[in-house]
Amino acid sequence: MAIKINLVEGTSIEITEDTYIIAWKYQSSLMASNDDHYYLDCIFKGNFEDGKVSEQDEENKLEGLISAADWITIGKDNKNSLKTTAVLSITRN
Repeated sequence: MAIKINLVEGTSIEITEDTYIIAWKYQSSLMASNDDHYYLDCIFKGNFEDGKVSEQDEENKLEGLISAADWITIGKDNKNSLKTTAVLSITRN
C-alpha cells in the first residue's frame, strides 16, 4: 500500500504501512481551572497499520483520520505539524 497526501501548496507526502502518524483535535474549555483554555487532544498515535481493517479500507481510514483531526505529524522524528486544511486530496499509487 502506498497512498499520497497531496497538499494545496503542491507537494505530496507518501504514506505506507510503516508510516508513523500522530493526529490531534483542537479543544477549548472556558471551564478549565487554569489559564490553559485552548489545547490539542491526541486522537491517534502509531503506524498506519495500527488502525487497519482491510486493504480496501486504507484510503478511507486515512481520509477519516484527516477529517477528524485538526493537526497531524507524519514521521516519528518529525518536529513539524501539518494543519489538515492544507490537504487537497489523497491518491493511491
